[in-house]
Amino acid sequence: MLRFSMAAFMLLLAAPVGAAPAKGPAKGGVCTMTPKQVVARFMDEFYMKKQVRSSFERWVDPSYIQHNPYAATGRDAAITFLEKFVNENKGQHTKIHRIIADGNLVAVHSHGWNEGGDAAAQRGFAVVDIFRVKGCRVMEHWDVISPVPEHSANTNTMF
Repeated sequence: MLRFSMAAFMLLLAAPVGAAPAKGPAKGGVCTMTPKQVVARFMDEFYMKKQVRSSFERWVDPSYIQHNPYAATGRDAAITFLEKFVNENKGQHTKIHRIIADGNLVAVHSHGWNEGGDAAAQRGFAVVDIFRVKGCRVMEHWDVISPVPEHSANTNTMF
């Protein structure tokens, strides 16, 4: 269950590089931010500050589509699962290595680990989250998660 919980949390848990504080997704009902800015601010509020409910209510559309087969779809389902996970896993950390945007799709490459876990949990996971943004809302999410192995066949890192 630790692997599932860690992986599910990594769907969303990451830290943006140089994100400014969130001030709201739109001005006068019109989004003035790029999709990359939306995702970076969402990640800062949720992933770094661990403000689950407020970040999802501010940045994620209620009809949020989740493609990870282990997580229920919808914004409310994500809030329910992630509030519990954050409260029960205080040793969870994430580092963002890059944020890449192409139109309304934003990919985030990150490393997540749990300081309080076993050796595998401490090595953590390499994660690529892909978000589809419309206006100033995250509409859809895909992810690819790979455990960081104890030994590598090369000297390159996963990051």
